[in-house]
Amino acid sequence: MRSIPSIVTLRTALPALFAAELIVASTLPASARRFEFDQRRTEVRFVYKMAYSTQRGRFTKVSGTLDYDEAAPEKSKIKASIVAASLTTGEALVDNELKGTAFFNVETSPVIAFKSLAVKPRSATAADVSGEITVNGITKPVTLKIVLEPHDDPALKHDAGARKFVGTTRIQRSAFNMTDYQSMVGDDIDIEIDAIVRPK
Repeated sequence: MRSIPSIVTLRTALPALFAAELIVASTLPASARRFEFDQRRTEVRFVYKMAYSTQRGRFTKVSGTLDYDEAAPEKSKIKASIVAASLTTGEALVDNELKGTAFFNVETSPVIAFKSLAVKPRSATAADVSGEITVNGITKPVTLKIVLEPHDDPALKHDAGARKFVGTTRIQRSAFNMTDYQSMVGDDIDIEIDAIVRPK
């Protein structure tokens, strides 16, 4: 399939952005509470356009921490990491291409990372989180729109304090040196982090 390399390129860029590990780098603020991302219930999804079609993929191995200060949410911190080799699109040929040296190069750059630098609350449950994402050794600024609210998953009814964490952003794959197939595949990559965070 001639279109497969294109899909690979896009999907490569998305995960890079998003690249996502959410935790604080150092000491917790006095009133902050640390949460860990539930690796069984966390994934990073990406979406891009190829011609007139919409293509999707996801990363299934995501870890990180959230240091959340409910009294002063602007002091909260996030750090996250994604195992690049956990990329999956449902098509083995596409997956192999995206993991190769022309794209994510997972053997040389096995981790996609994110760390927050500033938090700007928008409401009691939402905030804009600016930070840095590193993909393939390239670090770029990115802003995530975050929603943190009580979970509604019946399977977690006995998991006191667990919360649903959703983060979205858009990046340009060209910013991470993924420039192949520009005539076929759009530059914009939409990314979503869908997670459950549990108090540590």
